[in-house]
Amino acid sequence: MAYSTSFTQGITLLLVIHALRAANGDKAVPTKALAGYAGIPFASAVKTLKGLSSAGITVTKEGAGGGSMLAKPISRITLLDVFTAVEQDTSLFKMHTGINCDHDIVDDLKERLEVCIGKAAGAMKDSLRRVTLADIWTGKHRALQRRDTR
Repeated sequence: MAYSTSFTQGITLLLVIHALRAANGDKAVPTKALAGYAGIPFASAVKTLKGLSSAGITVTKEGAGGGSMLAKPISRITLLDVFTAVEQDTSLFKMHTGINCDHDIVDDLKERLEVCIGKAAGAMKDSLRRVTLADIWTGKHRALQRRDTR
């Protein structure tokens, strides 16, 4: 399972917007400035912000003093919201089911594999749905606690 970096770039951009809100009030942050603060290429920031805006996570103001702002508090933005906004129609898992074998069990095996992968994707979505950007900001969500690696 490999995705573009847009998912983590989206999270970063949103957290930067949130951080700058305290310093700048409710002013919109220009994309060029956001890209610079986040360490993201400008073209990538534009593409990612477009997805976030289309999903209603950010709003964009045009013209002088324009840029991006959060459309809702970070406590109401989940990691699944960000993933869905920037990865759009990408499945969590890409599957190969092109088995070219003429056995009766092949269709059953494909179906079993799809069920197994579907359950894994559901668990991952549930995990992403349970963590908000506020959880990341504060570090207080139990899913964010580091495991003891001893």
